[in-house]
Amino acid sequence: MAEITPNEVGITDFALREHRSLWYDAWRRLISSNTARLGMFIVALFVLSSVYAHYFWPYEPKSDLDYSLKLKPPILAPTEEIESAHYFGTDKLGRDIFRRVIHGGWNSLRVGFVAVGISLSIGGLLGLLAGFFESTPLSSREHIFLHGLIGAVLSLLSAWIANQYFQAVLFAGLGAVAAIYNRFLAGKPARFLSFGLAGAIFSGAPALLVSPYIALVCAILGALVGVILSQPLGGQFLSSIIMRAMDIILSFPGYLLAIAIVAFLGPGLEKGMIAIGVVGIPVYARLVRSVVLSVMQKEYILAAASVGEGHGRILSRHVVPNILSPIIVQTTMGLANAILSAAALGFLGLGAIPPEPEWGAMLGDSYRYLASGAWWAVVFPGLAIMLSVLGFNLLGDGLRDALDPKLRII
Repeated sequence: MAEITPNEVGITDFALREHRSLWYDAWRRLISSNTARLGMFIVALFVLSSVYAHYFWPYEPKSDLDYSLKLKPPILAPTEEIESAHYFGTDKLGRDIFRRVIHGGWNSLRVGFVAVGISLSIGGLLGLLAGFFESTPLSSREHIFLHGLIGAVLSLLSAWIANQYFQAVLFAGLGAVAAIYNRFLAGKPARFLSFGLAGAIFSGAPALLVSPYIALVCAILGALVGVILSQPLGGQFLSSIIMRAMDIILSFPGYLLAIAIVAFLGPGLEKGMIAIGVVGIPVYARLVRSVVLSVMQKEYILAAASVGEGHGRILSRHVVPNILSPIIVQTTMGLANAILSAAALGFLGLGAIPPEPEWGAMLGDSYRYLASGAWWAVVFPGLAIMLSVLGFNLLGDGLRDALDPKLRII
């Protein structure tokens, strides 16, 4: 019988270790980090308490008030004067701050998750397209789709002026025709003239039903769109357009842009989600584009393209799985920023509509009572904001270290 030496056992053990999943190694590093464990504990505490309170601890903010308990300090047990316990004290309307902080967590966390979802879905898709097609030539179908999309988007201004949004469909068709024309025919002067004239007709003729002056403006805009569509637009153009649009959004201060969007849409929690989500789009677009450009230089992408794999398969099988690590980290960090932005909007009165509980709105209602000594009305909502943001930041730091392939455990 053959005997196994200690050296052979060590080699076998090492070989088995080599085949461990990268995600399993990342999880081991995550749970071995004190920072990550603390962050997970804080996040789990806020998420579970908010979900439990929302579904199993009913609260009606419109009927919750008792003027006899106005600005009472924290009371840990009922007394003869106050028959109920208020662990965090009461606010200016006699409402229990502990209950409102717990239920306000549902609204604040919901804003964070929805806003990050908007930013990630839109910004991630734009960054993915910009990075991929900047490094890869477009196919015939992609050229047609790109021209049609650009034509529809660029025509929205004239369509809005004339209040005739069917113009976007006309210019989408014009863009598709331009892509085919540019591919098989030549003659730049003819392209400029023909598509400029077609754009002027597509936009100006329907606008005559509104006003001759509007028709003139729409015809000029349509001619410009037609001239643009006559150009051989490609992946570089698409990437440049997307990233210049992101630069324009980034040129505005984040909070001011969010305030402007909420002022345009109107106050409310749902409007705040949209505003915060729009502000965060450039961050994810720039991040995804940068990591896609890095991945596109790898040998396995060249190998996949050389064997004839389509763009959709390359994106889904080779690009997207290899860009998840930085996106996961940024998403976790983005949740903290979204909660902080939601609290800022609520503090300014542009978030949740009173009397709906929300941490920022609670701060905005109570900070003026600090001078009278009612510190509890401000401290506890502020602590909730601070701890939730701290938890997501610590978890993000832990994920960043855990997903770093250079730190893989052997």
